[in-house]
Amino acid sequence: MVTPSSLLPVICAGLGCHIIFNRLEPRSVPLIASLLVLPPLVLSSLLVLYGNSLCAAFGISSLTFTFTIIASTVLYRISPFHPLARVRGPIMCKITKLWFAGIAMGGKQHLVLKELHQRYGDVVRIGPNELSFCDKSAILPMLGTKGMPKGHWWDGRLPENKAVRPLLAIRDPEEHSRRRRIWNRAFSADALKEYNTVVRDRLTQLVEIFTDNNGRSVDLSDWMGRFMYDVMNDIVFGGGVELMRDGDKDGLYAMVNDYLPTALLMAHVPWIGELSLWIPGFATKVKKFRAYAVNCAITRKLHGSPRKDIFYHLIDEAGLEAVPPSLVQVISDASGAIVAGSETSSTALCNLFWLLLCNPIAYSRLQVEIDSLGPNVQDCDAQKGLVYLNACINETLRLFPAVLSGSSRAPRIGSGGQSIGDQFVPEGTAVAVHSYTLHRDPRYFSPSPDSFIPERWLSTDERRALKPGMFTSIDKFIHDESAFIPFSIGPAACAGKRLAYQEMRMVICTLMTRFDLNFEEGFDARSWEDNLCDYFITRRGKLPVVFLPRSH
Repeated sequence: MVTPSSLLPVICAGLGCHIIFNRLEPRSVPLIASLLVLPPLVLSSLLVLYGNSLCAAFGISSLTFTFTIIASTVLYRISPFHPLARVRGPIMCKITKLWFAGIAMGGKQHLVLKELHQRYGDVVRIGPNELSFCDKSAILPMLGTKGMPKGHWWDGRLPENKAVRPLLAIRDPEEHSRRRRIWNRAFSADALKEYNTVVRDRLTQLVEIFTDNNGRSVDLSDWMGRFMYDVMNDIVFGGGVELMRDGDKDGLYAMVNDYLPTALLMAHVPWIGELSLWIPGFATKVKKFRAYAVNCAITRKLHGSPRKDIFYHLIDEAGLEAVPPSLVQVISDASGAIVAGSETSSTALCNLFWLLLCNPIAYSRLQVEIDSLGPNVQDCDAQKGLVYLNACINETLRLFPAVLSGSSRAPRIGSGGQSIGDQFVPEGTAVAVHSYTLHRDPRYFSPSPDSFIPERWLSTDERRALKPGMFTSIDKFIHDESAFIPFSIGPAACAGKRLAYQEMRMVICTLMTRFDLNFEEGFDARSWEDNLCDYFITRRGKLPVVFLPRSH
């Protein structure tokens, strides 16, 4: 017979297990399994003494043990004793991260986070140990020179990269600085000139495809994805992929999009990422894509490249490093570069063309400015000087940052914690500045923070010189560029930012010089934004556009 006193050792063991999880946060699957199975198994022998069969004793012990852990965890997380107790947020977010992870899997976490900030304020508790900020005063303490390294979010997203992490996920600032030095060479001014040739060649191919299409509607989202994927494979590995020419015959491009929700779930709940290494058939698309990247890197190393691609710098073929990088390190970095470089730029370009086609005045002004370059339209330095073009790009990135919900950070391990303004962030707490909300905050961008108004990026004189229509009251104007972080800032900011801007200018100038663009007849323009899904990397829907060759 089971009595309360007979269950007391099991309850105490459950409380002890909760303390271990709370203090040490074990993520090793064998260790977690041992902590959850061994105590109730051992203690079930005590219940046998009370006349229970071994099977019944183990069942009762396991249920009591599990219930105790869950109950004590929930009570602690919503109690005033939790270090984040004073931070407002949904009760379910305080209890478990699984609740928000489920929302994130729906692809609308950027909109949900914006709603949460509007309801709860500049700091919101979105997990038991996770905070989201939307105040510009959080940018420097979190992302600046003395800011925070990457958080455990990346442990789940890249569980197999424990020994050698990619640059994106390095938590040690010194190691990050050492590895970043190599990346800086890969995106130097000389390196960018080398990549220009790649982009021009691929643009020529894209223009021929659109010209041969004879004015029929094309899915610009699909073609931008193929184009940028070919470009980034050329730039990173010296070639090897021909999505524009051959289509996605190996399923590589589809694989990238298919694995995004799973990778996001693994990031939000890191122990699921760890579990993925132990369960056959789980996250197969993630594993398949990373195996593909490994093969690309090995092939590139064996056969070389006719140009100085990014791999050339990452593997240190110039011999500039005292200790040459390992192939494992290079593979770890290069696979991320393909996805990060292709998907962020292609999404930004699709968003920009969609916004231009929804705003004919802006489209016309940009086309006039690009045409003013005449024969220098393909000159990158000349493109860089186009004020309205840069304004359109920045306004697009303001409304739709490269990473809609920002990048997760955490106080440095061993620091005890760090303050962000008035909010103390204990060690082990994940934080992020929610760029999507920040960029649309009327405190920093006004009027009409949710509207596409490139003119807000121009000087006062430049705005006044334009015909009325974009601004109804240019005197009541707020434009705070210190709140603009589409590629993050600080030591861990996007290494390829300059390449991304250069690619976007080249694509926009080339396509708007050669074609007049229009939505396909009957297309509901609102569906584009409705179909954007935030999986850390943005997944897009269809964007049917007609490309008509311009008469000149």
